[in-house]
Amino acid sequence: MTEMDTDYSVPFNRHAWTDSEEMAQLVETVFVSLPERTQLELAGRSNNKGSMSVKDILLIILSDLYSTYKRDPKLSTGFARKHTDWTVNDRYNGQGIPRKIVDVVDTLKKARYLRYEPGKSKKAGDDVNKRSRIQPTKKLKDLFKKLELRGNDISHNHKQETILLRDKDTDDDKSVNIKYDDTPATIRMRKVVESYNEMMQRHYVDVASLRKPIYVREHTNEHGEVSKEVIPIGPEHMFTYRVFSRGDTKFRKHGRWYGGFWQRLPKKRIDLRRDIYIDGEATDEIDFSGLHPTLLALEHGKLLKGDKYDLGRPVLDGITMSEQRSIAKELVLIAINAKSKQAAYRAYNNQNKDQKLTHTQLDHLLAAFIDKYPFLKGDLCSDKGIDLMYTDSQITEAVIQRFVEADKPILPVHDSYIVKNTDRRFLKFVMNDACNDVLKHTLPFESEFDEVTADIGHATHYKHTEYGYFESVLNKHKTKVSKLYQKRYTQWLEES
Repeated sequence: MTEMDTDYSVPFNRHAWTDSEEMAQLVETVFVSLPERTQLELAGRSNNKGSMSVKDILLIILSDLYSTYKRDPKLSTGFARKHTDWTVNDRYNGQGIPRKIVDVVDTLKKARYLRYEPGKSKKAGDDVNKRSRIQPTKKLKDLFKKLELRGNDISHNHKQETILLRDKDTDDDKSVNIKYDDTPATIRMRKVVESYNEMMQRHYVDVASLRKPIYVREHTNEHGEVSKEVIPIGPEHMFTYRVFSRGDTKFRKHGRWYGGFWQRLPKKRIDLRRDIYIDGEATDEIDFSGLHPTLLALEHGKLLKGDKYDLGRPVLDGITMSEQRSIAKELVLIAINAKSKQAAYRAYNNQNKDQKLTHTQLDHLLAAFIDKYPFLKGDLCSDKGIDLMYTDSQITEAVIQRFVEADKPILPVHDSYIVKNTDRRFLKFVMNDACNDVLKHTLPFESEFDEVTADIGHATHYKHTEYGYFESVLNKHKTKVSKLYQKRYTQWLEES
């Protein structure tokens, strides 16, 4: 038996559910295979009508494990065992799964349906917290192989909350979901998000260049240790929600849209977002140009023109103007969100461990940006980002509402949107309208399709004199569509 790769894992999905008779029969098969005494212990003596039955708990577990198995049998599943992870009367535990789920998982392990690796706790001396891992054994996989479920037979977001409120945990300073009472505002926002999620279920989104609907990103920490981030891709992973922060029950802090798999795809070294296809069609990504600096400038009655991050002169030795622009852009965006210069500089170097800069160098770059836009001096390193995110989330809400009304798929990425190439003109029109509605002003934006078209147009001039250059430009922008992607899309069409 091969060893379980605990880094190649996805989180347990507590929102999995199915009404499939086949899965219900599998639940019955597994349950009756357990010793009679174990069945009675799991069922307990509770007569609470509102409590979830053991078989329903088992249905959720098996539905999620089956979905993960079908994606890749080598995947393991991260499972939470803490009491606080399974609070029944919790809006983030929409199905009301009780603490008993841990007992059911332990029973499946004892009955040899599951492989199990215990988690690690930071308090025990480890560098990171790590949840326990579970994975179907051959015994359970053999049962899975007999199922003939279609892709849409299992719901992956049953009763999942779409408006999240978070705050810092007093114990470890991490952001956690917190309770709140609904208001007219949260009810209205929830309807908008739910309408979007419902509309997106009628459309197919995938990365056309990938053979498997999975992408694995590697992250290296400050100790040089490499960890894996597994990104499942496809229509089962488009569920979107909004996140508000700092326990603000007025819901005016943060508010951005999260959840869609496309937000986690790499853009810098390998640009997978450009390979996204919607309903079998290539896409365009249109983003607001220098969104947050532009919003800050508008607060001062100013309009930023040209390249916001071109400092106009070399500031640091040994760095090209192009490299300097990239550094300045990242630094300024971090500074807008930071509460102090020191925090901004630490955050910059944490994100650029291979190319760290001294605080003095970063100081010079930030000063050069302030020289260019002196009216923004008081806005940097003063925690402005959280409010700007709320503003851009309002713009996104206005854009999404228009696309839902038109039944046109759209993928939000905070300050940009991905749409079918055939919808790109409609998106530009809607973005202008949304900015006028929220800001009473339009904002500049950039289209990836326009940039690619210009690049290819320039290369075309050399088609007959430098064909190798022309061909290299074409290949750089051409998506290599995988036959397995085409097979996935065809299957989705047949099952829809």
